[in-house]
Amino acid sequence: MPYASGVQTFQPRKVAVVHNSVKTQNNPHWHDLIEKKCREHCGVTPVFFPTTADDHGQGLACKAVDEGAEMVLALGGDGTVRQVSAGLANTGVPMGILGMGTGNLLARNLELPHTDLAASLDAALTRPVRAIDLGYVRFDESEEICFTVIIGMGMDAQTMAGTRDRLKDKVGWLAYVASGALTLVQPGFQVRASVDGRRPVITRARTMLVCNCSVLPGGVVLVADGRIDDGALDVLTLSPHGIVGWIAVLNHFVTRHRHGHRLVRHATSRTALVMSGSGPILAEVDGDPIGTVTTMRTRVAPGALLVRA
Repeated sequence: MPYASGVQTFQPRKVAVVHNSVKTQNNPHWHDLIEKKCREHCGVTPVFFPTTADDHGQGLACKAVDEGAEMVLALGGDGTVRQVSAGLANTGVPMGILGMGTGNLLARNLELPHTDLAASLDAALTRPVRAIDLGYVRFDESEEICFTVIIGMGMDAQTMAGTRDRLKDKVGWLAYVASGALTLVQPGFQVRASVDGRRPVITRARTMLVCNCSVLPGGVVLVADGRIDDGALDVLTLSPHGIVGWIAVLNHFVTRHRHGHRLVRHATSRTALVMSGSGPILAEVDGDPIGTVTTMRTRVAPGALLVRA
């Protein structure tokens, strides 16, 4: 995948590891492997910060920076990566991604290894530093939070909420396919969307997506020319009707947007306001369900995060 951002290399003198304590409990060798790779590539012994019920990674990343970390490795799923990204935004301290989740979406979009910890470490500790965009969203009157990949209202959130953890452990991202199949024929909702302050468009949608990245598991590309460092977010409105409509939408994405475009509306934005006219709708952030909302306000922070990729 091409990038427009600048590229640089460096050798960190202090490395911190923010790790999801739930994800790592089933892998007894991860700690020793990380120490070995950090000594091998950087000549340092890393400092470890386990997540807790009160801090899922953002505060720990900030603490690591305050204590002098020149690089922070995020070990866990998409949620952990998002939390660490929030803590490192605009600090100038780069993040390395050690994906241990079901989707590992940011790692996929950056074409990083995400199924083998040793390979992920090699990439995180040796690849160039790149600046990528972050998205920020405020649901209803809640505090603004960041996202690295995608947020949505509607079917995508229903799919995430309906996916069982046990099934994800067994079959990985295919568990989302099984869950999504159960929501195909559910009704849509009325949506009012305004991009960059322009006149709002009112329509019915099955799902509304705001994307910082464009690639999903299975190689599905949501936005053919989407980039993670273009200073913009991509707003997608999907409006299929029934099984046939979803087949057309899938064909649209699989054929890289040559067919089915009438059911998929796309706009690029720096800011967006999306409102449900059908009451509260389920929403998700980087694959994590966050409950029901009626409004989401988004903005892009160009080049806010440094990653090794």
